[in-house]
Amino acid sequence: MYPLKRSSVTMNRKFLESFQNFLQEEIPQENWQQVDEVIYENQTRRLAVALRTQADPIVLLQDSERYETRNWQLVQLWEDVWVTQRTLVKSRLKALVGISQRIPARLTLIRPLTPAFFQEFLSQNHLQIPVKCVFRYGLFLKEMHQNESFLNDPTIVSGCVAVAGFGPIRAMPSRGDDYYSGELIRFANVRNHTVVGGLDKLLKAFLGEHPMQDLMTYADRDWSTGKSYERLGFERVSTTPPQELWLDPDALIRYYPHRVKDEKPSHWRSIFNTGNYKYIKKL
Repeated sequence: MYPLKRSSVTMNRKFLESFQNFLQEEIPQENWQQVDEVIYENQTRRLAVALRTQADPIVLLQDSERYETRNWQLVQLWEDVWVTQRTLVKSRLKALVGISQRIPARLTLIRPLTPAFFQEFLSQNHLQIPVKCVFRYGLFLKEMHQNESFLNDPTIVSGCVAVAGFGPIRAMPSRGDDYYSGELIRFANVRNHTVVGGLDKLLKAFLGEHPMQDLMTYADRDWSTGKSYERLGFERVSTTPPQELWLDPDALIRYYPHRVKDEKPSHWRSIFNTGNYKYIKKL
């Protein structure tokens, strides 16, 4: 294992204790073992969570690759994400251990989304910042008795239970005449729910309206192994390196270094993600 320095762990004891409380109080039926100062393992689920306040990107990659070799999933959970998006983090972690309200995609209808609705849905149900997408689709609950409990769920706004956003379709002359490629940029279920077959249904709707030769997407390595994309016919083609981010520890706001005009303030911290898996689906 590659633990943080003991001083870092002590300094962020509240983070560790609040996470432990979550495991004990909200998913007590799961068997979690603390294997070092910052990593918790669930042998049954082949799932591990690493709590991060600071870490060298080499250590992050070593941990990720070590668990991937064992066919485990490792979630890299940063303290600022836990503090600012705890409701979403809990939803994601519960879903990983099978605690989620399951909605069959056959009980939904596909509708196009306005930019405003799409952005608001992402802000409430996706860990990454909302982004603009050229094409936006949502899955909405049908008015039927099987959906009564979901239609009365305050988490579900306007009956929308999942969304997908796509980028522009681009000509790729280097790959041949009349070769076009698209990109899946965002997909999200409404928190605390999983639409079974939802992404597949959204992809088919988009591709049915916009023929192309391949569709690209990225899986966030901090939170995903990419297996769900592989089940839908995507192939992993590459892995991007870790990316440095600057964290304002007072406001708990992350910044991309290339978007900050001035030098990094002395009290800001450098943090890293573990990069992304790049996937392509040939059509």
